[in-house]
Amino acid sequence: MQGFLLQTQSIRDEDLIVRVLTKNQLKTLYRFYGKRHSVLNVGRKIDFEEENDDKFLPKLRNVLHLGYIWEREMERLFFWQRFCTLLFKHLEGVHSLDSVYFDTLDDGANKLSKQHPLRVVLEMYATLLNFEGRLQSYNSCFLCDAKLERSVALAQGFVLAHPSCLKTKSLDLEKIQAFFRTQSTIDLETEEVEELWRTLNLGF
Repeated sequence: MQGFLLQTQSIRDEDLIVRVLTKNQLKTLYRFYGKRHSVLNVGRKIDFEEENDDKFLPKLRNVLHLGYIWEREMERLFFWQRFCTLLFKHLEGVHSLDSVYFDTLDDGANKLSKQHPLRVVLEMYATLLNFEGRLQSYNSCFLCDAKLERSVALAQGFVLAHPSCLKTKSLDLEKIQAFFRTQSTIDLETEEVEELWRTLNLGF
């Protein structure tokens, strides 16, 4: 079985509880002496076996790290791990999932070696927002309900508002709408990408 590690939690001295996103589930598993295994870090893709335990959590067994070349680059790894942490907070408490969450991470991980990490994670986020039906399609400010003009600001969840209402940096409405439609950052400048990343850090 394969999955992405979204969270690790220390238990006792060296044991870990880990949350692993598989194709259709968010699994909570127990690993004895987990702290001794460097592979058990947030964001890692692993192959593993699950051993049921009638008295406690299922155990994580026979772990194999399915690594990527870009994991050696600290900047790429930082953005990837941050995205995985935000994704876990969004999915926490859910057990069964659509495969889009695993597939989006899998696709993003394959792109990270060649593409800018911020652009990859933003496109992943837009893909998930689109799947969940949360990309804003109406053309009004969520704070005052008045029509949006050429400049907009983004709140948590990429909800649109007037810059004067939200008191944050303004972005080009047409570019943001194109990003929503295509889930691609190709038309966005570096400064715009960085602003979207700051907004994403507020949470899913």
